[in-house]
Amino acid sequence: MKKIIFLSMLISTMIYAEAVNVKKYIVNSGDYKITYDGEEREFITGITPGYGSALTFKGEDKDGNLEFYAVTDRGPNGDIPKYIENGKETAGKFFPVPDFTPSIGVIKVKRNKAEIVDSIPLRNSFGEKISGRVIPKGLLGTTGEIPLNYDMSRLNNDIDGLDTEGIAVDKNGNFWLCDEYGPFIVKADKHGKTIEKYGPKEGLPEILKYRVPNRGFEGITIDEKGYVYAAVQSPLDINGETKKTAGYTRIIKFNPETKESVMYAYPVDKGYKNFGVAKIGDICSVGNGKFLVIEQGKQNGKMQNLIYMIDINGADEIENNGDLEYGKLKKLNPAKKELVLDLRKYGWDIEKAEGLTVLPDGKTIAVVNDNDFGIATKIEDPDHIDSEMEDYIYDGNKKEFTYKGKTAPKAKVIMTQNSKSERESKIWLFEMDKKIK
Repeated sequence: MKKIIFLSMLISTMIYAEAVNVKKYIVNSGDYKITYDGEEREFITGITPGYGSALTFKGEDKDGNLEFYAVTDRGPNGDIPKYIENGKETAGKFFPVPDFTPSIGVIKVKRNKAEIVDSIPLRNSFGEKISGRVIPKGLLGTTGEIPLNYDMSRLNNDIDGLDTEGIAVDKNGNFWLCDEYGPFIVKADKHGKTIEKYGPKEGLPEILKYRVPNRGFEGITIDEKGYVYAAVQSPLDINGETKKTAGYTRIIKFNPETKESVMYAYPVDKGYKNFGVAKIGDICSVGNGKFLVIEQGKQNGKMQNLIYMIDINGADEIENNGDLEYGKLKKLNPAKKELVLDLRKYGWDIEKAEGLTVLPDGKTIAVVNDNDFGIATKIEDPDHIDSEMEDYIYDGNKKEFTYKGKTAPKAKVIMTQNSKSERESKIWLFEMDKKIK
């Protein structure tokens, strides 16, 4: 059976991509490096920005250069040791630049280079800059994580915090963004100021509250009729029971005029260790109920970054309950999918392909990566040189590290560069041999 499935995928690829011309660019950050106050020498000139969580085509400048809107996620962040507060273990996240504002960038692609040429910070409905810090516990969209500074001090949460992962532009020039906290859909004006914001039970189906933390919406697009579509990154986790077993994630169709929405089932591939490993990277409308979707994750022991053409014509509308995830639907017509492009076949070696759009020629696909701002975190402890992050516990009340049960006074979390292939921000253009739009 596996051989048959693989053959069918290969044939599907060749239907769209018998010959593909690939252009590869590293995106120069120019004047948009992020100021960092820490001591790590690798970041003395600042942190590389990460305008790679989503992509949409902006247009051509007067010289015919391509311009794209791209968006950052919540900002530089990293893992921390096990965190204890008031005697209880709780999730936490390291925010080395706590006042970072998620932003929309403009990427200009010239003949021989690509660069960031503009940046629009996102603002709440009062016009104040937001941050990417976590929403307070107990409120809609919280992940339950505690935000921490680089010295492990507690940071304030942000009621307006967003972890943006999708971008589209409507006919009036407004931005539509999605985020993976809420998950939320945000309509913003051309200056990045929030006009409208929708979340589970607040304009969107309540079932979406069961998104896995930090796995909410991962892509947004607008079709030729003005409908807004958003894709949930991974299968929902209904009552903490379905994230690994549900073979579908959801695509939401939202009517910006009536505020009504419907949902469709997207079948994830079957080669994952469990379905919770599957991740959507982005979604892009190509018209007539069809979309390009990035699906990625490790399948059959190998990392995959795949672009599918999906078709929701004839797909069933899914109810606002967990029957899909629990496998209770006796008859189901999900979105149909057909493989268009295997990015790794053309040299892509990056884990996170998170931005996708199609150029006006109808046959060139642009893809960007999330570079995680070029950072990673690790523990530094001269008393235990070969130790790992998971060997430590940090007590937020005592403000101390312990290593395997003993106090570790010299331990600290530091920031370091992630791998070279991951830290660079890239945009690749894949010119297909026939139109897909």
